[in-house]
Amino acid sequence: MKRILVPSDLSDISENALQMAADIADITKAEIFLVNFTDHPFGETFTATGELDKKFSDEENLFTVQLVRKRHRDLEVLATKYGYGSDVRVVNFEVYGEELQDGIDEYVKANSIDLVVMGTSGEESIDEIFSGNHAEQVIERASCPVITVKEKYVKSDFKSIVLGVDAEKDRHDNFTQAASLLKDIAEGLGAELHIVNVAKSVHDKIDVEKKISAFTTQHNIVSSSITVIEADKVEEGLINFAHQKSASLLAVLTHVEDSFFRMFSHSLAEDLSMESDVPVLTINLHTI
Repeated sequence: MKRILVPSDLSDISENALQMAADIADITKAEIFLVNFTDHPFGETFTATGELDKKFSDEENLFTVQLVRKRHRDLEVLATKYGYGSDVRVVNFEVYGEELQDGIDEYVKANSIDLVVMGTSGEESIDEIFSGNHAEQVIERASCPVITVKEKYVKSDFKSIVLGVDAEKDRHDNFTQAASLLKDIAEGLGAELHIVNVAKSVHDKIDVEKKISAFTTQHNIVSSSITVIEADKVEEGLINFAHQKSASLLAVLTHVEDSFFRMFSHSLAEDLSMESDVPVLTINLHTI
């Protein structure tokens, strides 16, 4: 885990994610890529230098040029605050010429990003860049793990990660790659992994534990504990268990399409990203 992307709209919410990314980078020695996603037609040279190779005359282009230049300057200020230009952390920054939902996976692949850390308000609003629905769009598209963090992030030692699992799957689920990514994150942070299954009834607790144990063995997932708990709502059960373990991250494996056999439906990952006060690590089994 050497390259962390932090999408930024220069809001307090996105700076909250940058704080978390900085804490992770301090442990893993990863580079941070602080990126504002703004659709503009001026190319990478302009994004990097603030210069425009071609002439512009219309008012709309002039406004966009000024906007991109301002965002580039503001990103530099923010990047400097968190380590740009020092030996403490490497913080790269740029204004990328696509909107977030269109450019996220393109950027991830082009820059070999290992992890996305993004802020979310936990609300559904098309007017807010980092609302719940935009976090969902990133989770859907990104071909790497995504951490969503709500406001009031508190510095963590990242010593405990809770992974919520269900032993069912579908034929498109790439558990081998997901397990490898999860292992890299846990080892990079020096964290213990605690696996939990949430059921409405725990009458078959022993059988469920055996299934999950077999599942983790098959996919080489090393954990410190396997627990089956009872809860009416899966989200509440996972969040409460994460609190019990003082977890720094609540991890779920998900996929875009709902199917009868599934690890966790994508709607659950969306609900967790909006409801959980514990940062949520999501690995999309269909895009990694």
